[in-house]
Amino acid sequence: MNSVRQPAATYVLIDAENIDWAVSNIVGRRPEPLDRVQFDRLVTFCESYFPTPVRCIVVLNAKGEQLPDAMIGFVRALKSAGCEVALLHGRPDQKVVDLGVLKLLESIQTQRPKASVALASHDGADFAEALKPLLDEGRQVAVMGLREYVSQRFRELVPAGLKILDLELNARVFQRPLPRMLPVNVDEFDPTLFL
Repeated sequence: MNSVRQPAATYVLIDAENIDWAVSNIVGRRPEPLDRVQFDRLVTFCESYFPTPVRCIVVLNAKGEQLPDAMIGFVRALKSAGCEVALLHGRPDQKVVDLGVLKLLESIQTQRPKASVALASHDGADFAEALKPLLDEGRQVAVMGLREYVSQRFRELVPAGLKILDLELNARVFQRPLPRMLPVNVDEFDPTLFL
């Protein structure tokens, strides 16, 4: 599928399954609609934080050549929020979403010099190595997630310039607060919350 497109200044790659996994762990159950990422808010945050124009791409495993009925509404909602959707499928032994994200990162590196990259995922084991060359080139690179689930492999890239942005605290993409247990920096500690 080759088409001539206006390049974006920032590419936001979203591993929706991984983000949903982290939210599930926090709420202790399958997330309800109020617990899920509001993708229109994510797009708005990215357009205000990163160089524009921004292209948000959600990578999904369609699990076959035909989109399951259960996914149609989600894909439509993503598109109406301003996201593009990469619907992929592969063999059962393949990590389809991870492979899609890695291919996108490689293409951005080789075909979109100087473009900024944001990755919404906690999975440093699969993606940290792919972000290193972008950081080495001096690009603006960020990982977005829930900070208590962000991989140590990503944290090791912070000295190289990687920014870690919290989906709830920085991007404010949820409709209600998540029941998180987050340590607070003592300089920001408000003791009146305990009085």
